[in-house]
Amino acid sequence: MPNERRNKRQTQPLHHTQRPAAAQQPPSSEALPTVDDDPALRRLIHRRTMELLAEAEPLCRRHRARLPAPEIRFDLRGQAAGQVQWQRRKAVLRYNLEIARRHTADFLATTVTHEVAHLVTTACHGRVRPHGAEWRAVMAYFGIDQPSRCHDYTLEEAGIKRQRRWPYRCDCRDHALSTTRHNRARTGSAIYHCRYCGSALRPTESADD
Repeated sequence: MPNERRNKRQTQPLHHTQRPAAAQQPPSSEALPTVDDDPALRRLIHRRTMELLAEAEPLCRRHRARLPAPEIRFDLRGQAAGQVQWQRRKAVLRYNLEIARRHTADFLATTVTHEVAHLVTTACHGRVRPHGAEWRAVMAYFGIDQPSRCHDYTLEEAGIKRQRRWPYRCDCRDHALSTTRHNRARTGSAIYHCRYCGSALRPTESADD
């Protein structure tokens, strides 16, 4: 993932926030659906998402923030397990059902929590570092004290196609953009900047092929 510069505002991390004692737990492995039971799997993911959102309501009230009611989709493809998007101030939670089929228990316990934490972090703090102190504090609030930025699922077993990486440069270092971001940069629909030097990323000669 390229290093991009994002707008930030001063926030107070939630380092000492405690998780509610009566927090919901993810479903046990005995309650999980079979691999081919997509409707049941969607319901489990949806239910777990709503449980986490309900659990986060006291935290949002503490920050005088309104927790949005997200649209939940199961249309994510490729190597990303989950994603949060903001479309016209509406939150959209996207999940990769292909990965969820093969790693159901961990997907419910960590991936869903990871994405909901992004949504809660933005609701409470606005735009901050994607996996910074605010997000880590929300994950701790949900009971995950050492969260990982990325999943460690074996994608080759799931038959998931990895996107090509395209070489880019800024004023200080090399970067690699996914095909999706490369196409956005090439068409001018997005401009990516280095988080360190602030200069715009530009394709190398091989990225123009």
